[in-house]
Amino acid sequence: MLSEKEWMKINRILLELYSINDLEELAYKMMRVFRMLIPFSQGYFCLLDTEQQVDREHSYFWGMGEETKQRYLDEFYDKDYLKFLYEISVDTTVYRDTDILEENIRKSTEFFKKFLKPEGIPYGCGILLIRNQRVLGILNLFRNNENGDFTDKEMFILDVLKNHLENMVHNTVYHSRQGMAAKQYLEQAAENYDLTPRELEILELIGEGLSNQEICDKLVISTSTVKKHIYNLFQKTNVSSRTQLLNRIYKF
Repeated sequence: MLSEKEWMKINRILLELYSINDLEELAYKMMRVFRMLIPFSQGYFCLLDTEQQVDREHSYFWGMGEETKQRYLDEFYDKDYLKFLYEISVDTTVYRDTDILEENIRKSTEFFKKFLKPEGIPYGCGILLIRNQRVLGILNLFRNNENGDFTDKEMFILDVLKNHLENMVHNTVYHSRQGMAAKQYLEQAAENYDLTPRELEILELIGEGLSNQEICDKLVISTSTVKKHIYNLFQKTNVSSRTQLLNRIYKF
C-alpha cells in the first residue's frame, strides 16, 4: 500500500520524533510531521493527566484560533463522540469519525452540529493513545469539505505509527514527571539540610549518575573541590555513601 519512498519518509520521521524528550517539542513536531504525511485543516494533540482530564499546559493545537481552542476544551471536549471510544478501547486505537457512528447519527450529534459543522471541519480521524488501559493522549486531525474524508491509505499510515507514538508519549511523560518530582525533592533537600547552591548542583549531578571526574569536567572545578562538597553533603545529611545520600534525598 505504501511505496518504498513513503516507507523511507516514515522511518525518517520516526527517527526525528524518537530523539525528542520534551513534551512541548514532541507535540509541536508530531503535528508538523503528520501534516507532511496526511494533509489536514486543523488538529490537536491533547495529553491527559492522571485524572484523565486534558493537560492544557502540554497540549498543542494546529490551525485553531484561541477562541476555537477554548470552546473545544471548555464546552465540546466532553461532548465529542470520540469519548465513546474511551469506554471500549483497551489498547492504542486508530479511528476515523465516519467509522465511529453511522453517518446520520453522527451528523445529528450536538458535537457535529455546534462545533464541527460551524468550524467547517466535518471529517476527522486520529489515534487514541492508551497504555495499561489508561488514555495517555489523543492525536486528532480534521478536514474540511473540500479535502473530503480521510482515505484507507491514510488510516493505514496512522496504524503503522500508532504504537511508536504511544511509546514516545509514554516515555516522554514518564521522564517529564520524574524530572518534576526530582526537582521537588532537591528543593526540599536544600531547605531541610541548608545546602549551598554549589552543593545542590553537585547533588543533582550525583542523582544523574555522574562520577566525581565527570562532575569536575562539567563544572570545571578540581577533584579536591568536588570531594569537599560531597563530604559536606554527607555530613549535612548524616550519610556515608552516595547510595545512602540518594536514598535520603529522593526517599527511595
